[in-house]
Amino acid sequence: MESETLLATYAAHRPALDALAHELEAELRTLLLGLDVQMVGARLKSEQSLRGKLARPDKTYRALWDVTDLVGLRVVTFFEDTIDAVARAIEARFGVDFTHSIDKLRFTDHGRFGYRSLHYVCALPGRAPHPDFRFEIQVRTALQHAWAEVEHDLGYKADDAVPAQIRRRFSRVASLLEVADQEFVSIRRDLFEYREAVRAALETGAALPIDAVSLEGLCREDAIASLDVEVARALDKPLVEELFYPAYLVRMLRLSGLSTTDDLRAAVRAHAPDVAAIVPAYFAFAGPAFGLEARELASVQRGYALFFVAHLAILRSPELGLSKVARLTRLYHELDHPSDERKAHTIASGLARALG
Repeated sequence: MESETLLATYAAHRPALDALAHELEAELRTLLLGLDVQMVGARLKSEQSLRGKLARPDKTYRALWDVTDLVGLRVVTFFEDTIDAVARAIEARFGVDFTHSIDKLRFTDHGRFGYRSLHYVCALPGRAPHPDFRFEIQVRTALQHAWAEVEHDLGYKADDAVPAQIRRRFSRVASLLEVADQEFVSIRRDLFEYREAVRAALETGAALPIDAVSLEGLCREDAIASLDVEVARALDKPLVEELFYPAYLVRMLRLSGLSTTDDLRAAVRAHAPDVAAIVPAYFAFAGPAFGLEARELASVQRGYALFFVAHLAILRSPELGLSKVARLTRLYHELDHPSDERKAHTIASGLARALG
């Protein structure tokens, strides 16, 4: 009967709690602006969930406000080392009840990976529907969140209630995810260091492999930046800061024989005078051939001029015309038409005529 009284009290306060949940979510989003956060969300506890919680034999709730997760907020980070920054912001902004909050990141039981998160219990003096009201904020990584969601969907937790052979499998997966969380942080650090090294090397004119990082640096060099301006002018479109599909462009340059920064710089020097001139011819062919109309482009992205440099590197080579078509066929077959070599060949031969 007591639980029914608490449920009735909850029903009466539910609209106010729902509004408060949305308010706290917005406040938390604003608080965490600038941090590398994947998701900030809020939820109001369902009546069914509350009923189940009140019925647990290991807990006693004398008042509704003894339940600290009527309103729950969740912050999911991409990287494990972002959690501390999120935690510092939360501790500085909200009235944290450290007696009931739990740092579950320090769990050493690998079978409890999904529990490895920060659980804050916070008060809202002067703003809450009741002086004893508290809410929870959970902070975890995307992998920890995925574990918890899958575990919940399975209907079991990796604890002693699960058969030993299943618990061992939980532990194996948990260990892999824990290593993955650590590796993502390490990979991000290594990528940052690589970008810095590439930036320094490009300033000296060193030869480097063409990849997304070196391409980003190259596209800021004057020779390529000015070519982008010319292409944008030829298309009468604004030039924007976003880089033109780096993965696609890297593969195109490599397939065109431009695999190093030295190769690309030399090709730009050789073909720069012809780039803007072939843009109208390319779109005159591309419109009827595969529906790419210049008028449909909203803008020109940085590095787009290299798309045309790649074509010119093939078409202006000293090879036989048949060889040029073969190379263009391979380029379009691998990039755009992996399952239709005949179509790739049709496009390649048409472009060779249109641009040659």
